[in-house]
Amino acid sequence: MSRFAVMLQAYIVDGLRLPTGKAQGYYKNVLPEQLMAEVLRDFRRRYSNLAFDELIVGNALGTGGNMARYALLEAGFSPEIPSTTLDLQCGAGLRALVAAEAQLKSGMAQSILAGGMESNSLAPRRQYQPRDPRYIDAETFYTQATFAPASYGEASLRQAAQTVAETYGLSKEELMRWTVRSHQKAEQAIEILREIRVPYGAITEDQPLRKAFSYDSLVRTQSPLLIDHTNTAHLHDGAAGIFLVNDTLRAEYEPRFRLVASAMAGGLPTLAPAGVIWATEKLLRQTGLSIQDIDLFEINESFAVKPLAFLRHWGISEEKVNIFGGNLAYGHPFGASGVINTIHLMRALAHTQQRFGLVTVGVAGGLGIALLIEHLNS
Repeated sequence: MSRFAVMLQAYIVDGLRLPTGKAQGYYKNVLPEQLMAEVLRDFRRRYSNLAFDELIVGNALGTGGNMARYALLEAGFSPEIPSTTLDLQCGAGLRALVAAEAQLKSGMAQSILAGGMESNSLAPRRQYQPRDPRYIDAETFYTQATFAPASYGEASLRQAAQTVAETYGLSKEELMRWTVRSHQKAEQAIEILREIRVPYGAITEDQPLRKAFSYDSLVRTQSPLLIDHTNTAHLHDGAAGIFLVNDTLRAEYEPRFRLVASAMAGGLPTLAPAGVIWATEKLLRQTGLSIQDIDLFEINESFAVKPLAFLRHWGISEEKVNIFGGNLAYGHPFGASGVINTIHLMRALAHTQQRFGLVTVGVAGGLGIALLIEHLNS
């Protein structure tokens, strides 16, 4: 009988991440591949029997080479292990997990290490060819290409966030209060999350986190704009990884979580932050679950708009969402964020002894991706 005849289950053994650094901060001179390599080394230190069929890593701002390959070799693993780099912008890390899920469930692989890495500090500055209609002049460079044709209108992420905020009637005060909430909850969870943070030399804490943060201190820095630095994640560096297996290795590694289902969805680029809603809607349709069946949510916080629009849309309690804070507090290193979000969701489910958790990311260009996991020991 073919090994592909029966759908297998995919499981999460463990997840680890580096403390997040601000752009031009902790890791200003460290390659993203070196950040990822340190996560890989820590997996090897923690698991003497560590073996995986492939490394799949998400990244948004890279050099264009296969960065996962560089990271694997930098970490000292066998060159016989295949390595793949994926780009789905800030959804890249979560997309790496979904790619791993598909291979594990189909039997194409028995174990995969999936992750994400990003360095805003060392993001390459690129320039279009003079023949390219996007070329401006010899002095103009970019780090990220445009996400949609001009025919779709203004598709910048800041403008898209404002459109979604206005669609759901979100005020500037609500957005800023969510930022403060994120920092306060992240500060309360420092010790709870310590075991999943991999020290980088003497670095053990997230650099973006502001302790004893208050609404009054944030209000004093706001601009007249609805979407500004008070409710937007800034630029960060970081890396994270998750080790996954299927049924064939379940007894050996004793995983604590199961990957239940995943979904990707698309919509107008001008509404990109709503991708967290679109992907969740699609996942619920595919699984036959209702929003009430899910115990905890991890909603990516590149903008405070995302979790607040999600709450307004579904009418769920905010006590279920980002219970350890979110990217506004501990950082948003694009390609790594979805993996970091997933690791925090795993820790939240274990800490509260809840069963189902959903992580979702809205992606530039009008996309959303969501992953549903189950805590097996709840």
